[in-house]
Amino acid sequence: KLQEFMVTMKSLQLLSKGNSFKMIAAELGISIDTVRTHIKRIYDKLHVRSQIEAVSKAINEKLV
Repeated sequence: KLQEFMVTMKSLQLLSKGNSFKMIAAELGISIDTVRTHIKRIYDKLHVRSQIEAVSKAINEKLV
C-alpha cells in the first residue's frame, strides 16, 4: 500500500514536470497501463478530469 502511494505521488510529480505517460513509465520502471491507473487514481482523489486540472490543483495544494 505504501509502495503504491509512493508510485502515485512520484507519478504526480513527474506529470507536473510535463513528462508523458511513456516517460513516467520509463522513469519508474512500470508499464504505461500502470501509469494510467495511477493517474486515474490521482484524478479521482483530486476530483479533476484532466492533466492540467490535476497539476494545477496539486500545485495549489502543495502536493508537488
